Amino acid sequence: MSSMKQSGRVSLLALGSLFCVIVITVLLLFSRESPAAAGTRFMIALQDHDVDALTKLTMMDNKSDADIRKQWDFAVNVAEKYYSFAFKVEGAAQATPTTASVKVRVIKDSDKPGSYDTMCELPMIKVKDDWKVDVRGLSRDFYNCLPR
Repeated sequence: MSSMKQSGRVSLLALGSLFCVIVITVLLLFSRESPAAAGTRFMIALQDHDVDALTKLTMMDNKSDADIRKQWDFAVNVAEKYYSFAFKVEGAAQATPTTASVKVRVIKDSDKPGSYDTMCELPMIKVKDDWKVDVRGLSRDFYNCLPR
């Protein structure tokens, strides 16, 4: 008899589950990458000598992607070929909707006994929907052979 009462009704649990799936899907589709996530990707690309990723994540006014790529290729594969470091992203602050900075603790020469850490900030600029690192705002203390 109880099965007759249930027919034609939608379970509240099923309805709630469907609502949760829809909300999660919308959030994933419309969420954008944070400055901290883009800064982390930049640091990983720098560690891995990933010229393609560095090119995509770099902001330099009046420079073509080909020129940026050429400069990163020289920096990571020639000038700093054997340079090693470790890093930890400590946080990010967004000053305006299009500018932010990412705090990064960098351990220079991490493969040597005398390694030390320094605190750096990655200046971030939002270009369309993507966060990029403004490498011209970085110090040579951060990385010796930065594109200019």
